[in-house]
Amino acid sequence: MCMNELKRLGFETSIIKLRSLKIAPCLSCRKCLETGNCVIDDDMTRKVIPKLLDSDAIVIASPVYFNNVSSHVKMFMDRTWCIRGKLKNKVGGAIVIGRGYGLESALTAIHSFMLKHYMIIGHRGVSAIGFDPSDVLNDERALRDTASLAKRIYELTKFCQFKQTP
Repeated sequence: MCMNELKRLGFETSIIKLRSLKIAPCLSCRKCLETGNCVIDDDMTRKVIPKLLDSDAIVIASPVYFNNVSSHVKMFMDRTWCIRGKLKNKVGGAIVIGRGYGLESALTAIHSFMLKHYMIIGHRGVSAIGFDPSDVLNDERALRDTASLAKRIYELTKFCQFKQTP
């Protein structure tokens, strides 16, 4: 829904499904400090990082597992160490879906990730209640918040582009 709303507002969007990619965990080898690039050759370095660097806004959505983001999202976050400083001033948004407990912890994890990268967060994030795939469609507050998040991402992205124009 968020991506559809962003498209309606004129954004070019793409969805990256982390679970369908081959992404290895960070090795903490610190080679990226020397080379400026991650030494692991996988879908993260070949597909995901180029898309992140080319984007104006990034929305991270995750199911809530054990009061936090999924392991796929956590691994994704860890692997962005090699591009620290390069996501600065990109607009960020967060959406988490769970049974009700742990939603705030997962949002905090995503927002902390974005703040670590000096991204711009202008919305509290979306906490959606659901267990089965279609449950979230009954969460009217989450649906309203998702539309609000998309609108705010649009506003902030346009504002940032305006501020950069001479």
